Amino acid sequence: MKKVLWQELRRPEFEEAVKADAIVIIPVASTEQHGNHLPVNTDANCCFAIAQRAAQAIDEFPVLVLPPIWTGYSPHHMDYPGTITLKYHTLVELLTQVAASIHAHGFKKILFLNGHGGNAAVVAAMQLKLADEEGVPSLGYTYWDMPAVPEQMKAISQSDKGSIGHSGEMETPLQLYLQPELVDMAAATWVPGVMGDPSAGTREKGERIVNAAVDALVKILRDYHSGSLEDRLIWRKEIL
Repeated sequence: MKKVLWQELRRPEFEEAVKADAIVIIPVASTEQHGNHLPVNTDANCCFAIAQRAAQAIDEFPVLVLPPIWTGYSPHHMDYPGTITLKYHTLVELLTQVAASIHAHGFKKILFLNGHGGNAAVVAAMQLKLADEEGVPSLGYTYWDMPAVPEQMKAISQSDKGSIGHSGEMETPLQLYLQPELVDMAAATWVPGVMGDPSAGTREKGERIVNAAVDALVKILRDYHSGSLEDRLIWRKEIL
């Protein structure tokens, strides 16, 4: 199996990746309570697994995956034990410096893959700052909002109307599929801090969501590398 994890590469391998115009994925997540039945690494586990699988699926060019940013913006979960949060500006500065470091080594294509709802607005705002102040362009997606993923979630939803929720019908199956040994389905009931119905989660639903997210990310990465995605994002003279 080819290397896709940033932390496993040696110096010459980074130089080769730069020459091949590699894309670098920065998974952005959180460490926070997920009810009584899911582990606090749920968000990090999801976006990191999706990033790795997508990177492994592409052979035409290298895709590297950073270790996940394991804590994010989660002040709304601090009422419950296990949560670790950063302040807004701390997270912005952390992401800015990580991306700027990657760019300084010659990597020109950087993609943030977010796995926590509370990070979405922060990452989007940070990208503007990153481009303006550091001259580092980037893309950013939340894994459940990538093309075709919302439709897949709606198709399999029995109770939560396809919403990602929090520890409910969508996140519970993801963990049943990705790390079942850390899920306690005997405790999979609604409690304060949970949004949705965890009891409706099944491993099969989790596999479908992961596969849809990986397929969506693979397409995004191929479009990004080819330049077709960037072409659609550029302001054109005829509309100015």
